[in-house]
Order: sequence, then C-alpha cells, then structure tokens
Amino acid sequence: MSHTVVQKYVACMDTLDHAHEKPKEQQEKRFENQVLHNRDELLYIDLCQAMNAGDIGHGKHKYATQILRFLTNLQYNYPGELRHIIRMNLLCNPMGKSLSFRPVDWLVERNNLYTKSPLIEVYRNCHVTIENAFHLIHRTIRHAQPDMMKTIQRLASHIKEKHSHTFKPGRSALCSILGQVAVSMSLMQERKVSTTDEAEMDNIDPEDLID
Repeated sequence: MSHTVVQKYVACMDTLDHAHEKPKEQQEKRFENQVLHNRDELLYIDLCQAMNAGDIGHGKHKYATQILRFLTNLQYNYPGELRHIIRMNLLCNPMGKSLSFRPVDWLVERNNLYTKSPLIEVYRNCHVTIENAFHLIHRTIRHAQPDMMKTIQRLASHIKEKHSHTFKPGRSALCSILGQVAVSMSLMQERKVSTTDEAEMDNIDPEDLID
C-alpha cells in the first residue's frame, strides 16, 4: 500500500514528464503542484531525521555542484583514514542524547552567539538564578514536545476541502511549482558546460587568434 501511495501522490521525473506530454485540457496543475510539494516535504523530513539520528550517509543539496565534487573525493579519492575522519566529524551531538545530532556549523554558530554577545549569558544566568530561587527545575528553558494534533487536523481539513489530492483534468492553479530536482540538474549541466568552455579558453594558443 505504501508503494502505491508514493507512486500516485509523490512526484518523480517519469510521471511529471508523462503529465507534461498530455494535451493542455487533460493536464492538472493543482494536483501536479501538490505531488511536487509532497516530494519536497518528504525530502526535507528525510534530511532532518537523518541529521537528528547522526546518519552521515545523507547530505544537503543546496550547493549541488560542490557537494557532488566533495562526495566524489570522499568516496573514491581520499585515503581511507581521511575518509573515516571526515565522516566521523560531519555531525556532532552536544547533548549526548539519541536523535540529537547537529551539523558542526550549527555548533560553531551557537558558540559564536555566546562569544559575541556576553549580555546573552548574563540574561541566561538571571533565568537560572530565578529558577533556582523558585525551584522551577529548568521549566522556563526546557519545553515539552509540541502537540501538533490540532495543526495536523486543520491541515487535513484544508487539503480535503481543496481536493488537492484528487486528479481533475483541466483544472488550473494560481501558480505552478517548479520541480526543484529538474531545475538543479539543469543548473549543474549549465555549470558543467560553462566550466568546460572556460577550460577550453584557457588552452587557446596565440596562433588561434590570428586569422
């Protein structure tokens, strides 16, 4: 059942290409927007959970070209000991608890926050002093997990009302969501072509500029 749900309601390159090949009156922009949104949300959730769990097999995709180069070096070019050191230091766990891993740059920025702003530490000490005086046991800085049930119910009601998961041929939308995977691949190809052209320009001899 899960495979059927994903195939129907999560966008992939094949289904999107097939949808775009249909006549305009048979296309469904609102449904297409929704399945693209579903895919992007699932990728984001997968990334967040991987980071929290300290899964170093996953990576960010914001800087696709640089990440591709880095992963290629990490997988094939770097010595074995160096690869192990890099993998073991991609994430850190300041609290030492399960599902509490964070990127190293997050810890660096957090340290910078306390280093650059001494008043924040003074303010935090005031909190601790008040908590100790009233025996609050850190209740003001440690919160319970948020209850998302009402938010999820409202979201489910909105989705049901708009029929965004129902395919209705010919239905339009106020805007079209771009397939970020396809856009990223296109940018990578453009960057590759640009880099190749620059390399060719660097290899031009003076004789090549004489007619």
